[in-house]
Amino acid sequence: MIKIGLKPAMATSLADGDNPVEQLDTIIDFAKAARDEGFHSIWAGQHYFGGNRVRWEVVPLLARLIPEIKDMAVGTCIMLLPLHHPVLVAEQVAILDILAAGKFIFGVGLGYREREFDGFGVPKHERASRFEEALSIIRLLWTQEGVPFVGKHFQFKSLRTPTRPLQKPAPPIWIAAHGDKAVRRAARLGDSLMMNPHASIATLERQLEIYRDALKQEAKPFPEELSIRKDIYIAETREQAWTEAEREVPKLVQGLSAENQYAELPASDRVGAEQDLKTFIRSRYIVGDPGDCLEQIKRHQERLRTNHFIFRIACPGGNRAAMMQKIKLIGREVIGRVES
Repeated sequence: MIKIGLKPAMATSLADGDNPVEQLDTIIDFAKAARDEGFHSIWAGQHYFGGNRVRWEVVPLLARLIPEIKDMAVGTCIMLLPLHHPVLVAEQVAILDILAAGKFIFGVGLGYREREFDGFGVPKHERASRFEEALSIIRLLWTQEGVPFVGKHFQFKSLRTPTRPLQKPAPPIWIAAHGDKAVRRAARLGDSLMMNPHASIATLERQLEIYRDALKQEAKPFPEELSIRKDIYIAETREQAWTEAEREVPKLVQGLSAENQYAELPASDRVGAEQDLKTFIRSRYIVGDPGDCLEQIKRHQERLRTNHFIFRIACPGGNRAAMMQKIKLIGREVIGRVES
């Protein structure tokens, strides 16, 4: 079964400079529309210190959205685990799982933006070791009593918490990965992989084989759900969708390049100025009318085994009415046809 999720608070869906109270109402309305149109999940993520509008911190935002979305799954895509204290994260996520009636998915990753590590006073070169220690501590807190922990970054003589998730032993832990080493880490430490939204499909196919091999080494089965976060440019007509994509993708690439995001990709897949724009878009984004988008979703499923798509719906200019129409279009013409 193919599942479709939505990140309703992404920058491509909201205008800069909005009144924050009105913006929150808009995010809630997007989540409700996704619920009514048959989306399967709602997601929120973390970034800090950038942009011109409110950064909706993931824990309070999801806590606000959960009562509105009934039986949908809810998750973090992603929480930047190395920036935060694992005891606080363990308790926050446990509460979110309780609020979500045991339908929470814990999506985590390393992070890559220099200013975020600088702002939190965390050396970026420690991100992988902090990530692994934090995940170990969180699991210990959720499953054991009074266990000591001695690591490079965290040490506890005896730690326990009565605040534990509803799902036993823990909510699913999905780990985001950009580079090949991170893909192997996701296989070793996680319950599933969150595939990279910025890589080409050819790179993702190669990384899928790395993931399979790493799972075999860990004697772990292939996960029932494999997710990918994708930008989708959808419109009633193919021409309109491509007009939006060709206008907006260069701006997106410029912003991501300024953050050194593409440096996280394997060297063979880094963005170069010599690449043809249409070829670049086709290899990394879902673009077109509903039939085109459905075909591309199915192609990803066939080539990558992805069956949970977490969409950032591109809506140039943050036009609220246009965004609502795109949510309805996906529900009626994509989700409806997938399920039939």
